[in-house]
Amino acid sequence: MMAETEIFDLIIVGAGPAGIATAVESKRVGIQKVLLIEKGPRHSYSIEKLYTPGKRVDKVYLGQDIECEGSVCIVDGTRETVLKTMDQFIEEYGLEIIANTEVDHIEQVANDLFVITDLEKRQWRTRTVVIAIGVYGRPNKPNYPLPSSLKQNIWFDLSQNIPARSRVLIVGGGNTALEYAQYLYSDHQVTLCYRGKEFTKANEVNKKIVSDLEKNRHIEILLESNVVNICDRQQHPRIEVTFQDETRRQFDDILYAIGGTTPESFLKKVGVTLEGKHPTTSHAYESGIPGLYLAGDLVSGGKGTIVKAFNTGKTVVWDGLCQGQLECRIPIPR
Repeated sequence: MMAETEIFDLIIVGAGPAGIATAVESKRVGIQKVLLIEKGPRHSYSIEKLYTPGKRVDKVYLGQDIECEGSVCIVDGTRETVLKTMDQFIEEYGLEIIANTEVDHIEQVANDLFVITDLEKRQWRTRTVVIAIGVYGRPNKPNYPLPSSLKQNIWFDLSQNIPARSRVLIVGGGNTALEYAQYLYSDHQVTLCYRGKEFTKANEVNKKIVSDLEKNRHIEILLESNVVNICDRQQHPRIEVTFQDETRRQFDDILYAIGGTTPESFLKKVGVTLEGKHPTTSHAYESGIPGLYLAGDLVSGGKGTIVKAFNTGKTVVWDGLCQGQLECRIPIPR
């Protein structure tokens, strides 16, 4: 059954930075019937999950000094100030968000009508769609089995608190893994494990911090160390980790920070054409299906800069939706 009898002008799948920017730009040009559908419990949940409390969020990221092209932007700040800024945009523009709702399918039933269905078989109708779900909606998992009995001891983000004073193995070598180590070390016994010889995927600031933590014996770092198996010991500590060199170690918890992947299966199910793992789009990020657009990490290269995500939303609206698919007006300068 239809969850809404009305037909929306635009439904945005994903209420992260790209989704919010797309919604704001839409409101700014006079598109009124806009709805955001978010899988998480609230907007910008990936930032809340993947960014440690107090983490710096800079406008210039990894040397990418990109100017904000639209109405949504940030200044240098922290995880908390970014979330507050998103709150302010949502309030200012009266954005409607349905949370805890995972979209299962998007079907074009007419030239200017899509039907969106969630996992509970609720449906919404809309004239146009923007998919802005990012690449971290489903985190990467290791290629070895994870025992179901260790469900309470295996983590993929910090959306919940890992018990204090536990022995934690962090697996990963990017900025997220290093920032997890920085956040947890004060009240956990932290071991950071990475298969490479050095942290090539992390920035210099994070590498310097974890190096100093290791020198001061606050954390342990295992480089060129690849986990090949974990098992449940059925006693404290619960987890036994086997490494590639056949050494074994025991931990209370494991925190994986090995990234996420483009949701290929979902995009293929929707009908988006992929070249390898990357969707093909027009200059305005429109897919091969007229009226269905992509925004954010899906089209910005997944390089982690929030400003890039904002700018894709502006491009979708101004160069795509407003070029004949939806009625737009020139907004009053802010």
